[in-house]
Amino acid sequence: MTLLRRVLDKVRGWLGLSGQAPDERGPQVPIVPVIGLPDPTPFASKVVTRVEVPLRTIVTVALALFAIWFLVQIWQILLLIFLAFLLAVALLPAVRRFEHRGLPRVAAVGATFLLMLLGVAAFLGVVAPPLAEQASSFITNLPVYMENIEGVLDDYPEARAYVDRLSEEGAGGGSIAVPFSRLLSFGAGVVTGLANTFFVLVLTFYLLLEGERTFKYGARYLTPALRYKLRRVFPEITRVVSGYVTGQLINSVAFGTFAFFSLVIVGVPEPVLLAVLAAFMDAVPIVGVPVATIPAVVLALTVSVPAALTILGLYIAYQQFENYVMIPRVFGNTLQISSLSILVRVLVGGQLLGIIGIIISLPLTAAIPVIEHVWREDVPPEELRETT
Repeated sequence: MTLLRRVLDKVRGWLGLSGQAPDERGPQVPIVPVIGLPDPTPFASKVVTRVEVPLRTIVTVALALFAIWFLVQIWQILLLIFLAFLLAVALLPAVRRFEHRGLPRVAAVGATFLLMLLGVAAFLGVVAPPLAEQASSFITNLPVYMENIEGVLDDYPEARAYVDRLSEEGAGGGSIAVPFSRLLSFGAGVVTGLANTFFVLVLTFYLLLEGERTFKYGARYLTPALRYKLRRVFPEITRVVSGYVTGQLINSVAFGTFAFFSLVIVGVPEPVLLAVLAAFMDAVPIVGVPVATIPAVVLALTVSVPAALTILGLYIAYQQFENYVMIPRVFGNTLQISSLSILVRVLVGGQLLGIIGIIISLPLTAAIPVIEHVWREDVPPEELRETT
């Protein structure tokens, strides 16, 4: 203390305050404000407001920030879990049909998965060989296709100039060689995709097997009203999602078949490759069919301009047929949503999750009115008296 007091006295001496009380320091140099006018209010008359944040609030905010950070870190895993949930909901009606025929739960789930895998294997067995052959043919004959298109465009100078301008802007004078890093990244992406697919299938199997038991276990910690609403909404979500998956499968197969026969009749090369692309893109709402139309028309240009116009007209006509005839009949009352809602949710889903977000946006949009309807229902009094 003595040493500290000596240091303070020396500092006061340097400042000219040695031996003076706080109120006897003599006249002070007035402070000239840089911005604004000086405040004439004496300091003793001013009101000082202290803001005190309770420790509990600080801890709550810190935990909330940690939870947000944690969700951001594991959002890909949560997406896979959500996809597995959607797949399980879509397969649940088939599992229940097997159960109604006397099979136990494990056998019903196994039979459903076996049929699904056999369907995928049959599709790959029929489509994969010609698809791989035509994909290889497309890559090999790409220079020939480009020469044919250029020959067709020579008869249309304005179109040729426009295509040349697009080619120059896209090429940028760079090399078309594929770097090794891109090939390595593509290979890693394929391996990751296969691993994620396996994880989704395994999780779907366990959800079908243990989902109801897990729900009953977790429902013990919910209020009776919330338990009742969840029991009511789950069958409705199952109906919507399974109906959508079944209807979309029918639409995709129909569009792929139509595209294949149309391309074969017109004489467009690589019809299987274009038909499979059309079938898959049909699952993408709003933008899928137009995107599938572009490569078909471009390859049709290698034949002739009338062939390209014919394919364009056939694809547009089929899209109108699907929108106004097939979708109302196939989906029925499953998709009671407006086109504006579909468009907004497709844009949001695409921005957040890309192509996966676009695909799952439609069943989610269809499920929202169902959830809202069930949630607004009055809970029966006998359900509120439940204790378990």
